[in-house]
Parts: sequence; structure tokens; C-alpha cells
Amino acid sequence: MILKDQFYTITSIKESNSDLEANISINPSHEIFSGHFPGNPITPGVVQMEMIKEILSVHFKKPLKLKAVDNCKFLALLNPAANSDLTVKIRFLSSDESVIKISGTITSESTRFLQIQSEYYFN
Repeated sequence: MILKDQFYTITSIKESNSDLEANISINPSHEIFSGHFPGNPITPGVVQMEMIKEILSVHFKKPLKLKAVDNCKFLALLNPAANSDLTVKIRFLSSDESVIKISGTITSESTRFLQIQSEYYFN
């Protein structure tokens, strides 16, 4: 995993029925923000997508690869100085032995930053 424990840490993770919820904390002093953007840090969309994948990998205890993105919306700018504690919610839409289809969000209180429907396969 390229981001976990450096860019963000998982503070809790729980599963219920077909849902997974992780509380995470972003490191606002991570080097990625020196270039994206100095004085006004914004979490890149691709980084938000990677966090979803890594949380799934932690849950399944296996590395995953992104297979397809059916729908992805970045709904608000994620500034780690203002919103470092986030909730990642993942709903399992379908899965078999090789492919997992999910719907996921990244939120902080009442702000939704990312909404995604995607498929992953075990690496």
C-alpha cells in the first residue's frame, strides 16, 4: 500500500451486513500537499480513489487492483487542514471469487467529497 500509514491512518474499521465503514485521518503535512497546492492543500482525486482501494485491501487482507470505474464524482475540494478526519463508507454491490463491485463515499460531517461506483479484482 502506497498511502496507508503515511498519507492517512485508519482509526477504526467496522463491517455490518454488506457495508464497510472506516474512519481515517489524513496527514495534512504529507509531502503531496507541497505540490498540490502550496498554501491551499487539496487532496487529489486519484489519491481519494486509492484510499478506497487500500481500505478494501485491508478488509480482504489481499491486494486489489482497480478493474473499472462505472461512475465517479468529486463533489467538494478536500482540504486536509479543514477536514483531516474522514469517514469512508463502502457498500458491496456484488462479489465473487475474483471481482468485487462497490459503491463508496468519502465524507466529513455533512460534506461529501467523493462518490464512486467501481470494480476491483484480486491482484
